[in-house]
Amino acid sequence: MSIGFEVRWKLQGRDALQIEPDLFNLLQEIEGSGSLLVASRTLGISYRYAWELIRKWSARIGHPLAELQRGRGTKLTAMGAKLLWAQRKVNARLGPMLESLASEIDAEIRGMMRTKEVPPLRAHASHGLAIAILRDMLNAMDAGAIDLQFRGSLDSLRVYRNGKCDIAGFHLPEGRLGAELGPRFRRLLDPAEDVLVHVVRRDQGMMTAPGNPRKIARVKDLLRKGIVMVNRQPGSGTRLIVDAILADAGVDAHKIRGYGNEEFTHMAVAAIVASGAADAGFGIRAAAAQLGLSFIPLVQENYLFVLRRERLRTAEIARLRELLRSDEYRRRIAALPGYDAALSGNVIDMESLFQSAS
Repeated sequence: MSIGFEVRWKLQGRDALQIEPDLFNLLQEIEGSGSLLVASRTLGISYRYAWELIRKWSARIGHPLAELQRGRGTKLTAMGAKLLWAQRKVNARLGPMLESLASEIDAEIRGMMRTKEVPPLRAHASHGLAIAILRDMLNAMDAGAIDLQFRGSLDSLRVYRNGKCDIAGFHLPEGRLGAELGPRFRRLLDPAEDVLVHVVRRDQGMMTAPGNPRKIARVKDLLRKGIVMVNRQPGSGTRLIVDAILADAGVDAHKIRGYGNEEFTHMAVAAIVASGAADAGFGIRAAAAQLGLSFIPLVQENYLFVLRRERLRTAEIARLRELLRSDEYRRRIAALPGYDAALSGNVIDMESLFQSAS
């Protein structure tokens, strides 16, 4: 047993009703397939139940959520698309916070229930799809095995440096950009005491609306009239990359419309772009693919764990590395566009990493 939290929607008022999660799943499948029949079959629900969901909540909200088009299937209305966007935005923004809180509470409760003194592995890490997969696999083997808190790359390293967690997860670009940003990370690491374990390699770049209708090809295009971007929060690894790329291109970031609009995850940025509220945002290729966005690759980066060298010999780290090297983990990572798990679980020489970044 493990603790988890999820977001539930409720229409307020005298006749307050909770919206069934099936409605959002149905809207998403209609958006993707353009067919209520295909959507209902994909979800394993009856066509009648699917249509009743649409009819019921269209009436409750006061606007149709989807419309049947003779000979052309089913299409979301503007209200249906907006409701789906809102659900994606809420989940993307609150999801990591709820996951971190659930992990913290779960660890506290399990600490009281444990018959043997084996505390969970305390991890602070930059949010990422590969990290969520690893956490789920670890907890499937031993519920409560890891207490994972999500925060930005630099913030995670600072927590680690202060001895408040066992491992920290961060990502560092390759090449010239990595050489430029490397000292920001390097000063928080100690080659004599710390060791790095490779998690994944992944692509980062600009996400735009499907088909890139605004013809955004480079970061200088963000200065064009009418272009709006959505940014990541200060302290995140992606924000460091964004600011470095803009500076290298000679772009005054504060002249970009939307530069101050900040989100806390790749999926939240993708949701904002998918909604049409922004024309571009920086993030990983996998987030763009999940929402059908166009992607302009700008940098490849390595995601790494740092831990004390002596912890390599402990059972919990041996299990962590075994999972990273497992066929199951690599199979699941291979399903994420822009991810590469070829080096997952390998110990990486710190000095070589920062030298190769240059």
